[in-house]
This record gives sequence, structure tokens and C-alpha cells, in this order.
Amino acid sequence: MTISKDRVKPSPLPDSWKLKEIFATGIVLGTYMAIMTVIFFFLASDTDFFSDTFKVRSIRNNPDELTAALYLQVSIISQALIFVTRSRSWSFIERPGLLLVGAFLIAQLLATVIAVYAHWEFARMKGIGWGWAAIIWIYSIITYIPLDIIKFGIRFALSGKAWDSMIQKRIAFTTKKDYGRGEREAQWAVAQRTLHGLSTIESSELLNDKSYRELSEIADMAKRRAEVARLRELHTLKGHVESVVKLKGLDIDAIQQNYTV
Repeated sequence: MTISKDRVKPSPLPDSWKLKEIFATGIVLGTYMAIMTVIFFFLASDTDFFSDTFKVRSIRNNPDELTAALYLQVSIISQALIFVTRSRSWSFIERPGLLLVGAFLIAQLLATVIAVYAHWEFARMKGIGWGWAAIIWIYSIITYIPLDIIKFGIRFALSGKAWDSMIQKRIAFTTKKDYGRGEREAQWAVAQRTLHGLSTIESSELLNDKSYRELSEIADMAKRRAEVARLRELHTLKGHVESVVKLKGLDIDAIQQNYTV
């Protein structure tokens, strides 16, 4: 319920329900967390990895303690997922609301106390102690870190840019005519027209009309202007002074200009 009082950034544009992204994110992140829980159960029940690494007693032959350990691990990672899904960037950069953080801490503190001390016959659960609770918190934090990366990967895959980056932008593998040369020239032409204040036209029109003569004229004009500016800075006193002023970051209007050209 505290998510309704969360501290979030409003969208600058009208937004809508992104059902494809929601379903894909839920499936992939849910599968990842399920795999992490299975790995934790395997390490705790079939190996002595945790007991050998952290010097705690083994619980591999105690099903009731394994139940308590699984309960705490699932509780922590499942509720921590809200911090990943609520943010567009890294979850540790976008600060959540105090009510949301407080609700998470209270719930997980209660879950930790239950896993440490509870001895419930009806739930077949027995306390595992603070040593195992600390291990589960460390394991949950480690498995939490990749969640942001997976979220970014899902968003990138659904944007359609992944295929372009893998195939279309690799000239040797592209399916475009002349390896996409015409499209690249058209994109350069649009950028040049915008830079020089000319009316822009669509890239497809440039490709259809093949007006490459105009493009070469724009390039020649840009080269001539650059050459004139360079010669002016080299061979005139005023140009040299203005160049030095720009490099020094000074205000040329505040300087009394008593020099002659």
C-alpha cells in the first residue's frame, strides 16, 4: 500500500500502459529469482558450501530449518524487487519514498526474526539462528545486483534497437542496397542542411531524387568558410586577438579595442 505514496519522477510526456514490457519483465525477472532460490536450496541442502565458507553449522539434514531459510530468502528478494521495477534507471540512484523504505525494513525485520526464532510445528519451521540469517541477507544482496542489468536488457531488446545493432549497423551483414551507403549519405545531407539553416527534406526524398550535387556544394561552402576563418586568425591582428580571447575565456566586449587592423 505504501507504493501509492512513493517518491517518483513524473513522465515529461503522456504515458500509457506498456503491457509488453510489463509481461516480459515479470517473466524474465521471476524466472531469474526462481533460479536463484533453487540454487540457494541446492547449496544449503545438498552441499556444505555455506557451512565451509562462513563457518556455520550445516542444516542440510534438517528440513524444518531449510524451510525457515527458504522463507527468509524468498521474502527478502521478492520484496526488494519493487525497488527495481519502480525505477527507470539504477534502483540505487532513484531514491524511494520513506514510507516504502520503512515498510520494506519493517516487513523484512519481522521475517528475519521469524526465521531466526520461530519454532512452528504446523508450518514445519524451526529457527536457523542469526548466523544463517546474515548469510541469507548477503546472498540476497548479491543476487539483487543483476536485477537492474536484466531490466535494462529487457528494455533494450523490446525497443528494437538490438537487431539493428547486431545486423543492420554491421556493414558486412546488412541487407541494405550498396551496404547502406545511400542511407548514410542522406542522413549526412539532412544533418548538413540543418546545420546551415536550410530547409530539411526527408532522407527518402534525397535517395529518390539523387540530388548529390547540392550536397557537394554545401560541403564545399563549409570548407571555404573554415579556410577563410583560419586565414583570418593567422594573418590579421584582430583575428589573432579574438582567437586568444576565445581561448582564454575573456569577455571581448569589456576590453577597450584600441588596436587597428
